[in-house]
Amino acid sequence: MSESPELQQTLEAAPEANAMALPAPQGSPGSLLRAARVASGLSVAEVTQSIKFAERQIEALERDDFDNLPGSTFVRGIIRSYAKLLHLDAGPLLAMLGQQLSQADNAVHAPEDTGAELPLAGERHNLIPLLALALTLAALGVALMNYFDWPGGGEKSKPIQAKANPGQVQPPAVRIEQPAAAQAVGALPPAAEEHQLIFVFEGKSWTEVKDATKKVIFAQNNLAGTRQVVSGKPPFDLVIGNAPVVQLQYGDRSIDLRPYTKVDVARFTLE
Repeated sequence: MSESPELQQTLEAAPEANAMALPAPQGSPGSLLRAARVASGLSVAEVTQSIKFAERQIEALERDDFDNLPGSTFVRGIIRSYAKLLHLDAGPLLAMLGQQLSQADNAVHAPEDTGAELPLAGERHNLIPLLALALTLAALGVALMNYFDWPGGGEKSKPIQAKANPGQVQPPAVRIEQPAAAQAVGALPPAAEEHQLIFVFEGKSWTEVKDATKKVIFAQNNLAGTRQVVSGKPPFDLVIGNAPVVQLQYGDRSIDLRPYTKVDVARFTLE
């Protein structure tokens, strides 16, 4: 992204800032970017005019207030743009960001004295295959015990016979079979249906949507005047940047983003 003539003159007048590098950075990405900006003689307003991000977003980044920015992908993008403007190497800054985000994830612990264990990252428990296997083994065990007359299996099932009177037609013997495992599995409830989210963007906005599996199904920077339809299984986790210029339709409902918006970023979950 090209700088304005005034900003280019400011950068050319500070060769030390243009040559800045971070061979052994200390501190945090936001504090280092702020120090480089101040050393270059730039204001936050001049930075926003060049890289086209809101002043609140630049200020939140310089404070390392990542919770008020729309997602880690957005944070990495703004760091790259900011570093390019200041002629800095973005690699060390992104590495520091990764360490901070990793430390925040590792700060989660199980409650004390409960004996609970946290699941491994990405581990998901699906009980349907286990239930089907248990039913199959149970049906097979009962069938084998009845067939071979094993101890505990009771007497081998035999058709009930009655003495026939002359001239009387006897009904056929009836034997009750064990239910098939496939029939038991078929009784499980159907999977959740997909729902649609309809976005209308009156201005530029970064938007991210995760489905019920916490998988990102939509994440991109959207231009003014565009419309996006996202389908998936609820509940949905949403992060919407520049929320005042975005309209959201969920099914037959129009969602008001104002109660969920902080520093122009809306974060909420739709069931």
